Amino acid sequence: MPHCSDCGAYVTRDFIRVFGADGTVSGCPDCTTYRDLNNGGAVDGAGESRAEQLRGKKRPL
Repeated sequence: MPHCSDCGAYVTRDFIRVFGADGTVSGCPDCTTYRDLNNGGAVDGAGESRAEQLRGKKRPL
């Protein structure tokens, strides 16, 4: 069963075909924003996951 290598959530084969590379994804809707996915966020090394981006950052006032 295909899964996200970042968070382990189930992803469809079509999701991997569209957003992945070499049959894998490193981000999914459970751990990455759709904006990041559209910018290559599901491909390993393309950027930080949403959880990594939010870790240690303060919200703007």
